[in-house]
Amino acid sequence: LAFKEVYGALQTGVVDGQENTWSNIYTQKFFEVQDGITETNHQLLAYLLVTSTDWLDGLDPDFRDRFLTIVEEVTAEANASVAATEEENRANIIAAGSEVRVLSPEQRQAWVDVMKPVWAEFEDDIGADLIQAAVESNN
Repeated sequence: LAFKEVYGALQTGVVDGQENTWSNIYTQKFFEVQDGITETNHQLLAYLLVTSTDWLDGLDPDFRDRFLTIVEEVTAEANASVAATEEENRANIIAAGSEVRVLSPEQRQAWVDVMKPVWAEFEDDIGADLIQAAVESNN
């Protein structure tokens, strides 16, 4: 389903749910045409700068160190800004009268338990340590 069709599909019942960031739910007004929102916290919203190690390793060491310091600072600021915007959009959705359902620890654990076999399928490709780091980052 094309993103631009989600609102209409929710409105007409073609789909009965969607998964998006708070900012998308708010700006696209999905909350107006769905029966509440279940907050699952199953993903981490963060923005990254990705480059090749060949390019990075090819930089002058002093420049590379300064560059990485700046990237770390800017990334932290950008992610903090996104987190604040997401919280503001969540609050706006609640203020508009939409119900936000928060999973209990037991319900959240049920989601984790269902996903464990899926994570295991990817261990050989990306490593169990990376999967564990992702899990821990969302606790």
